[in-house]
Amino acid sequence: MVLLFGNHAKMLFFKKKPDKKDHMTCKGFTLIELMIVIAIIGILAAMAIPNYLAYRKKAQVANVASNLKNFEKGFLLYAVDEGEFPNDSHIVLPDLPKMANYISPGVWGQITPLGGTFNWEGPNNYPYAGISFFESTAPQEDFELLDSMLDDGDLTQGKFRQTPNGRYTYIIEE
Repeated sequence: MVLLFGNHAKMLFFKKKPDKKDHMTCKGFTLIELMIVIAIIGILAAMAIPNYLAYRKKAQVANVASNLKNFEKGFLLYAVDEGEFPNDSHIVLPDLPKMANYISPGVWGQITPLGGTFNWEGPNNYPYAGISFFESTAPQEDFELLDSMLDDGDLTQGKFRQTPNGRYTYIIEE
């Protein structure tokens, strides 16, 4: 707009009022958008975490089953070479100098994923030769899962069971 004051002409400039559309073009997210994204991530995590934990537990139990099978082979090879199973040994690997040729003492001595340690229950003190879990802390469901991987899924019978001493035991020979 041009105003004329005598011989002088002055131009007046008016600033345009900010438009709502111009105001909304700023960069960033609104609080509502962020809350929606966080809610979606929370829902996905709530569905994924239990599945992850179940798969992790299954993998740990499968590792224990594999160890028990390897230990069984080691004890059977020892019995073939020595003519009999080693005597009962609480927690430590029995007849260590010889037994180390068949089973790694480091693997035997580790805390199991089911809690506690492996324990050899030899035929000199028990009516069987077997590998038990000493001071295990896992719930019974974990041992039932292990039993289903090794045997029949029933802890009262079969090759893997809960023995009268209360321990979960993998029986090698009766």
